[in-house]
Amino acid sequence: MKFVQLRSMRDLVMLVVSSPAVNVIQHLDTGSAHLYFVIAGTLREMFIYFVKTGEEVEGSFIVYNTYTGEIGYSDRLRIEPNLTSIPIVEIENQNLLPDDLLSEVEGL
Repeated sequence: MKFVQLRSMRDLVMLVVSSPAVNVIQHLDTGSAHLYFVIAGTLREMFIYFVKTGEEVEGSFIVYNTYTGEIGYSDRLRIEPNLTSIPIVEIENQNLLPDDLLSEVEGL
């Protein structure tokens, strides 16, 4: 498994809205940081694209305005012509990201 740290939440949102296969962003609270990520890959290898932040995003959806490029957050699904609502999936427990990978990410 390989990981790619993105510069900002905007970069992660742009990845999601430009992908026909990915339509959610996953959130993992590691205790010392918040990881927002998507999983992608090929038949041979998995990639995790992520953003590490010190604060949790407020809301259950990231809302991207396709006309202005603005990004916002909402507790509800927004269905308007120029808006794309991306659900944030909260991870309660996982074994997808092994401890050694999480330790490496924590050091970034």
